Amino acid sequence: SSGINAEYGDTSVCLITKDPQRYYKDLMKTNNISIARVIGIGKLKKKFKELEAKRILCDSHDVFLVDDKVLPIIPRWFGSYFYRKGKAPVKVNLKKKDLKQEIESATRSYMVANLGKGNNLSIPCGRVSFDNELLSENVLSALTELCANVNPGLKNIKAVYLKTENSVALPVYAALDNRAFKIKKTEKVDTDVAVVEST
Repeated sequence: SSGINAEYGDTSVCLITKDPQRYYKDLMKTNNISIARVIGIGKLKKKFKELEAKRILCDSHDVFLVDDKVLPIIPRWFGSYFYRKGKAPVKVNLKKKDLKQEIESATRSYMVANLGKGNNLSIPCGRVSFDNELLSENVLSALTELCANVNPGLKNIKAVYLKTENSVALPVYAALDNRAFKIKKTEKVDTDVAVVEST
């Protein structure tokens, strides 16, 4: 498959726009684009000024798309809470001819938009409601994309783990002394030691 399947019916998208808010709500409806919430910049500044209101907003949606016309003021307004939750704003151009494609591409791109600059990257690959096949495809797609964008590819990736927001991190790949190892699937035994297999 090409790219991560975000299962849009399950992904709550909030769009932050210039004013007037009503114009952009109607624009989404006219283009048959499913957006959970459209918030104009004026309403955003008034209604979501307090930290608690911002936190509630952040926790209410999976993805935050922002009109490129107002993007410059959004990062400072969002504050650190949105970034810690991996919900940095994703820019959209609402003047694009194929607006539906623009919104869908931006929604997919949130998966890799907030990689940050540190040594550890977190890439959302799905939800617990996804079936195993879809999750496997998404993880493989994310790793393929990551290897294509990190120099020199897989050689620069030290380890890969899978985890949910509240689970422990399960190792699926580790590189030791420039030799790659992957966790071998094995039956449950009376020890907690992981079995690794050289590749």
